[in-house]
Amino acid sequence: MSDNDDSGAIKGIASFQRRSVSVGDSPLQIIEATELETIVDNPITDYSQYIIKCEGDGYMCSPLPQCSNRQIARTYWRARSAFAPSPKSNFGPKATLKKIQNNEQLIVIQDPSTQRLHWISPPNNILIIRKPGPQTLPEFRQLVLKLLKRRLNVYVEMPEHMHLPFANDAELKEHAERCLAFDHENDMTKIDLIICLGGDGTLLHASSMFQKSCPPVLSFSMGSLGFLTPFDFKYHEKIINEVISGNVAVLLRTRLKCSIVKEGSRKKSSSEASFHSVSSDDLTNDDKQKQSNKDEKISHLALNEVVIDRGPNSYLSNLDLYINDRFITKVQGDGLIVSTPTGSTAYAMAAGSSMVHPNVPAMVICPICPHSLSFRPIVVPAGIELKVKVSEDTRLTAWLSVDGRNRHELQQQDSVRITTSVYPIPSICRFDQLGDWFESLADILHWNLRKTQLNLGTDHSIQNDEQVDTDEKKDPSTTETS
Repeated sequence: MSDNDDSGAIKGIASFQRRSVSVGDSPLQIIEATELETIVDNPITDYSQYIIKCEGDGYMCSPLPQCSNRQIARTYWRARSAFAPSPKSNFGPKATLKKIQNNEQLIVIQDPSTQRLHWISPPNNILIIRKPGPQTLPEFRQLVLKLLKRRLNVYVEMPEHMHLPFANDAELKEHAERCLAFDHENDMTKIDLIICLGGDGTLLHASSMFQKSCPPVLSFSMGSLGFLTPFDFKYHEKIINEVISGNVAVLLRTRLKCSIVKEGSRKKSSSEASFHSVSSDDLTNDDKQKQSNKDEKISHLALNEVVIDRGPNSYLSNLDLYINDRFITKVQGDGLIVSTPTGSTAYAMAAGSSMVHPNVPAMVICPICPHSLSFRPIVVPAGIELKVKVSEDTRLTAWLSVDGRNRHELQQQDSVRITTSVYPIPSICRFDQLGDWFESLADILHWNLRKTQLNLGTDHSIQNDEQVDTDEKKDPSTTETS
């Protein structure tokens, strides 16, 4: 920021910080620096609702609420957008980029930092997905009853609907006509909001149910990990009220479209070949029709990752990797992981890949135990098409899984084509798109957690004794029993 009158006025009003807007906060208003004088003249102005737009530096400054009349001169910076700034298109005196017409097929994404939920009409149909087991049953019944009392239609999966005690519970029986069993074929387009009670697996289950457009997902952490479930059920009433009111931050988690292509191999799997083999001449018309249907493309959407591995086979998998139909490399090892940014903190992270923020448009290619010292995981653009083909000289078949489910056996020359899907998972944020992710890294994965190194002037022996005393007080085994 240049040293001018406007910057001096800004420093005289309030300090600036990186500001995370939590669920329920009002959106900030953008004002020009030239409009600042009018705001300063008003002594009752709430500065927390403004973002000061500074000219020439491409940044915005978000002021703190004024808590005293004391002038504070410290300044912190907040980026205007989650996107990088547009690069200049002129290079030197004579070089420039060739102009092309806009391609309507390109995916145009709104700036992630401005993505907020808006309801065209108030949501009325809510699907509740819970983690199996008795641990989440009391909260599940409590949530169902509260939503029914609000005159909302509540959908639950068929097994849950069968076990709800309508006969013994008078409150549930009173609203039984609006508590419906979810039909996977007929109710897909009816759901306005999904509420998940459980761990990350409930969000993956919701993704597998909605293989095209998915409603917004509100996830409450009631599982063992909860990296993708940021909300505490203790505050569910306030949170649901704010979500139904709209204008909450939403993170669009990209998914991968995985298409299995049977490209000509008619060999039976190793388990079937030992029993019998049938020639094409011996097949009836019905059998040929079934065979042709089996050879059609099978598609799945993956929220975390697509994995091609050796399955139960004892030999290395032998896979050919193509990018946009160009051969890149041969994968020899236990398999290959193609991950979304969301899945980069799951299986890919355990296999040694980098962690990628969900707003980064990318795919992660990570080998599983490669028989090579130089095969490092790589990050590639989201717009490419990956093809993973089972090599002709492989010894046995390969196996495909999508988010740990939907297992398929791949024969020689069968291939899997992977692209970025146009149907993301709209996940409701607790704070914002950036703050939720780093908070999960710190609280759930304990990222970069280390005991702080002390300076040379500290007496380490005294501190160690104090630490031992503190640990003994916390340890219940050291307390005397009567």
